[in-house]
Amino acid sequence: MVDEIIEELWKVKDDIAREHDYDIDALVADLRSRKLTGGPRIGNLHAVRVTAEQSLPADAENAGSAY
Repeated sequence: MVDEIIEELWKVKDDIAREHDYDIDALVADLRSRKLTGGPRIGNLHAVRVTAEQSLPADAENAGSAY
């Protein structure tokens, strides 16, 4: 059984690839222009993870959590 979130991510990925005719150079150029022009932001997952780890109670860090 495929996770619904993964299915949605695959759909978004495929839609973006199709919009750029599956051309990686066109995709990269679009992503760079979005970054420079203030278009939709691309998330920084490292920052999210660091924030989540910092917000854990001390005993959760030592309890073998997946973080």
